[in-house]
Amino acid sequence: METEDGEWSVHPSYAQIQGVLDTLNAGVLVRTVEGQILFANGRLLHWVGYTPKELDGENVRILIPDELLEHMEEELQEIHSGDERLRIGIMKRKDGRTLPIVFCPHVLRNGEDILAVVAVVMDLGEVQTARRVGEAPASGLADGLARIAGELQTLSLFAGGQAVGQLPHDHPELAQVSPREREILTELVAGLRVPAIASKLFISPHTVRNHLKSIFRKLSVSSQAELIERVRSLTL
Repeated sequence: METEDGEWSVHPSYAQIQGVLDTLNAGVLVRTVEGQILFANGRLLHWVGYTPKELDGENVRILIPDELLEHMEEELQEIHSGDERLRIGIMKRKDGRTLPIVFCPHVLRNGEDILAVVAVVMDLGEVQTARRVGEAPASGLADGLARIAGELQTLSLFAGGQAVGQLPHDHPELAQVSPREREILTELVAGLRVPAIASKLFISPHTVRNHLKSIFRKLSVSSQAELIERVRSLTL
């Protein structure tokens, strides 16, 4: 309840706030700028299989799959610089399994200093099965939502460990893709990320990204998600 001067008349205790956070149908993760975990609510702990004591003080890298660490380091730097857009990603459980997620980060600051980073996390499976209410507006927002839905579907294939389908090597649209690019594309649609592909093919991540840029150009796509969706459509 808010009073006329803009102040709340009820001041909940820390225990009450934590109790509310633990009942949310979303994960809440608080960490320092260095990555040290300060708090995780009950929902997130349930997803990842850790206890509060096991995560307290650990680096957030413990929740990131090894093959995504390099990519996530870049994302974290963007978040620290003020990019707080909604993101999709994969979280690693204690048992080694993965969970596809959508998360919204928020940086808490004191002037120019970063005090902590709070992330609200949603299980991708629950997002994908949510019931639509009404029709999307006929605007750029609808197009944006459709694009995000496509990327979420692609990401869920990665995290679930499911193959997108056999790469149709003889398809006319792939005729201009070189043998090396086909190797990389095969690994990409199988669910591997750039660092893992580089390791498997004994080349550098930079070389893999250069090949992907070439494939983007040849197939007229602009992202890995769009590329995989294109290849996936060729297998249907």
